Amino acid sequence: MDLVMHYVPGAETQAQTIDFGLLEQPVTLGLVKGDRPIPDVVLFTPDLVGKLVEQGIKVYVQRDYAAHTHFSNMDYANAGAELIDEFFPLVEVSKVLVKFSPFTEQELELIRDGQILVSRLIYNELNHRYIQLLQQKQAYAIAINLITGKDNWSELDNILMSSADAEIMNKRLGMFILPLVEAVLFSKNFRVVVQTNPALLQSVFCYKGILCNRIIAEQLDMMWKDILSLCFDLN
Repeated sequence: MDLVMHYVPGAETQAQTIDFGLLEQPVTLGLVKGDRPIPDVVLFTPDLVGKLVEQGIKVYVQRDYAAHTHFSNMDYANAGAELIDEFFPLVEVSKVLVKFSPFTEQELELIRDGQILVSRLIYNELNHRYIQLLQQKQAYAIAINLITGKDNWSELDNILMSSADAEIMNKRLGMFILPLVEAVLFSKNFRVVVQTNPALLQSVFCYKGILCNRIIAEQLDMMWKDILSLCFDLN
């Protein structure tokens, strides 16, 4: 039975108990250094990483992940993360890779088959090659900035455009990203976790290599399938 955290856009995050004793193997998360960081802003602070480690998650952090903030490599190591210098070794040990900025084509060439990727998505930077790499690797790609709230605005953009200081913004980002990442980490079946998480229905744009975002498909003149048909059609 899959054990997941549920996230409903626009609602407060509700904690859900997870029986970690049922996990058959270590759950691994890789945090990838961003290319275009926002000063003092980071998705995963050392405190948040520490909480994940305490729950039995093996967290790998690319060295200098938070070099644009006051958090150091040592802060992440002290929180229980393992530091890894390069991207490819991070790929090898991580079930889920999270990056604040979009993954580059060079990085997509190095991912494993069936890799789960969580990042932002910038429509006007996409091209055929980018999507084809995801298709070749049969990747699952999640764009966190596609998750909208009750106002139909991006939840991520609402946080980033707020007037809050960096400390508060980082806490809000953590509360936003944590349930989504936990849901994917603890599920043994990606299809089931999408079925039970409205945020994933909004944000998955590549499902096992299948393009499932209409806007991208029309922009690039590519074939696509709706995520609902992929996850709910049992035929």
